[in-house]
Amino acid sequence: MQLSKNTKKAGLALIGSMAGFLMAKQLKIEDYYPFILLGGFLGNTIGEELIPEECHPQNTLGYIDRNGQLKLISL
Repeated sequence: MQLSKNTKKAGLALIGSMAGFLMAKQLKIEDYYPFILLGGFLGNTIGEELIPEECHPQNTLGYIDRNGQLKLISL
């Protein structure tokens, strides 16, 4: 089963949020909310930077540059 990039990012955000919650609980901090937000943000940012976008023929745009070479742009 293929998972999309957004599904993978959501999974990393969830893992980051849970890690933030567990860290706040381990440190015995009463206000968990900032740790959950920070963990989710870090998970989402890591997912955006590390997960490559799949390039399929359906979501590519091609053009020919000045040298006559075909260039593909993934959308």
